[in-house]
This record gives sequence, C-alpha cells and structure tokens, in this order.
Amino acid sequence: MKIVSDALQPQRYPLLLPIILVGGSILLFKLAGLYPLSSRFAEDMVRSTMQIMLCIAVIALLRRFELFGATGLNNPIRNWPRNWPFAVVPMALIGLINLLSVDWNALTFDAVRVTGWIYNSLSTGLFEEILLRGFCFYFLYRCWQERKNVVFLAAVAQALIFGIAHLSNLQNAPVGDVVPQVIYATLLGIGFAGITVYTQSIWPTIAIHSFINAMGDLDNFFGPAITDSAGDASGYIVAIMVIFCVATVPGLYLLRLGQKRLLVDP
Repeated sequence: MKIVSDALQPQRYPLLLPIILVGGSILLFKLAGLYPLSSRFAEDMVRSTMQIMLCIAVIALLRRFELFGATGLNNPIRNWPRNWPFAVVPMALIGLINLLSVDWNALTFDAVRVTGWIYNSLSTGLFEEILLRGFCFYFLYRCWQERKNVVFLAAVAQALIFGIAHLSNLQNAPVGDVVPQVIYATLLGIGFAGITVYTQSIWPTIAIHSFINAMGDLDNFFGPAITDSAGDASGYIVAIMVIFCVATVPGLYLLRLGQKRLLVDP
C-alpha cells in the first residue's frame, strides 16, 4: 500500500509511477506468456491484443492527469511544424537498414500472416509510444518543469526506463544479447522523444516506431522457423553506432528545437 501511496505523490517520487506502469505491463506480459499457446504467431496476437487494451488504460490515465492534450493525440496534422517529415527520416533509415538482412526468397506471404504482422507492428508502436513518450515523458516533464533543462532530463529518464525494461528479456536470452537491446532501446528512446517534442504530437513517433518494428519482424512472421542464436559483438557495436547517429543525435537536436514550445506552453 505504501508504494501505491508514494506513486500518487508525483512531486515527491516522480519516477515511481512511470516505473510501476512499465514494470506492471512487463509483469502482465510475462504472466500471459505462462499460458501455453499453439504457435509463436498465436503468442504474438495475444500480446498485441494486450497492448491495445493497455493502450486504452494509459489513455484514460493521461486524461486523469490532464496530460492528454500535451501528447498531441488530438493535434491535427495541419498544426504540426511544416518540416516535420524531415524529423522522422533519420530514424526511418533504421527500418530500411533492417531490410538489408532479409532473405526475400525465404519469405512466404499469406493474408493471415500479413494481417497479424500489421496488427503486431501497430499495437507495439501504439502501446510503447503512448506509455513511454506519451505518459512517462510528459508526466516527468510536468513534475520537473521547474528544473533546468527539464526537456532533456525527462527525455533521458524515460529513455532509460524504456531501455532498462528490456532487461526482462534475460529470462529467455543471454546477457550478451540483452545488454545491447538495453542500449538500443535507450538510444532510440531519446530519438523518439525528440520527434514527439518537435512535432508536438506522438503520432509521427507511433508511425515510425511501427515501421521499424514491421521491417524488423519480416523474418519472424514470414520466414521459416529458426532457432535463436547469439549475436556477434562486432555487429552489436556497429548497430549501436548507427542508432546513435540516426536516432540519438537527431533526437537531441529536435529536443533542443522543441523545448521552446514546451517552456512557453507546458
């Protein structure tokens, strides 16, 4: 009960509620994974449906904390900055790079798997962006708005939460694979935050996140079943460098451009 009480005192414990929400979501996914399903596809569909349901709950929470308008969920595209497409181009490269490793001859497409692939990509983009860049970022921004460089502070904090959340994958993967995932997610989290702040809406972030997921899941949905194998250290280093250049650096620049709007209209 004390944890719940503390979480409801955001000015004293601003990080507690975001951590509880992210950790609670992970726990729900892990519990759902204990139920045996017939295939990987079925597991993905159950997880996707849970993400949509959690999305609805987070949107209700945004309204409860009067943060819905800040996220730009109801901000029409005509109000976005004129150059907003250029803000998402660098991160789109991540999705395109994923295509380089796809063996197109080994893929098999059908209506069911295509529908599931789209559903999974969109549900993940919606859930993770509405939770992390929607609630967590703007919640922390409001709690810390009297601090210097609050935009960057809130962006880094939510990115770290996003990254550390991937430690939950240690249950199914070796440390050598999970640690790079944590770094990837943290660096991407800063990039996503930059796009959100600059465009004044999380819709572009949802779109680009869904696109990256879709390109990365082509083999999982349409390729032959394969056994997961450990990644190569040099490959991870290159991937981290690429993500830093096309996501983190542009994200920091976009945060700088977008912070003036937030400071004027918190």
